[in-house]
Amino acid sequence: MRVAFAAAALLLAGCNQQTAATDAEGPAGPQLDAPAPETEPSRVFAPANDAASAATGQLNVAITLRLPDASDASADAQETLTLLGANGVIVEAQIAGAVSPATQVQGQTLRALLNIPVEEPQVLVYRIANETKPDGRGVCGEETPDHIVLWEPSGPGEAGMKLLGLVGGAPGAAGARACPMLDYRRS
Repeated sequence: MRVAFAAAALLLAGCNQQTAATDAEGPAGPQLDAPAPETEPSRVFAPANDAASAATGQLNVAITLRLPDASDASADAQETLTLLGANGVIVEAQIAGAVSPATQVQGQTLRALLNIPVEEPQVLVYRIANETKPDGRGVCGEETPDHIVLWEPSGPGEAGMKLLGLVGGAPGAAGARACPMLDYRRS
C-alpha cells in the first residue's frame, strides 16, 4: 500500500510541474519578438577578369526572399538577386529556375561559356527585373540583359562567382545571345 501511495504522489507531482510549465508559456506557446531579416548579408566580390572590371568593378551580391502579401493566398515567396557594382550599376533579378550547364546559347553550352567544371549539375537563372546603368554600361555593356546565369563553386574553400548576361531570351531560347562572361573572386 505504501508503494502505491508513493507512486501516486510522484505521478501527481509530475502533472503539477507540467501544468506550471504550460501556464508559464501561455495558451499559444512562445511568441516571436520580431520577424527575421529579409536579406542575408551581402557578399563582396572583386573582379577577376577585364569584362567584370569594365561592367561593375567590385560587386556586392545579396539574395532576398520576398514574402507575398498576406491577402494573396495564391502567391509564392520570390527569391531576388541584387547586384550593386562599384561603378553604380544596380541589377535586380528574380529567380527563374535552374538549368543544366549543357543548355546551349548560340551553339555553345553554358558550361563552355562560363568555363565551369564538367561535374557541375546546374546553374541558376534569374530574370532581370531592373538594371540601372549610370554611365550607360552594365552587365551586357550598353545592352540590357533579359536574364543572368549565375554559377558559384560548391566545393569547400572555393570563393568565386561567374555571371553571364543573356540578351534576347532565356538559356536555350532560339534568340538568346550571350554577353561576355563576368568572373569574380570573393574579397
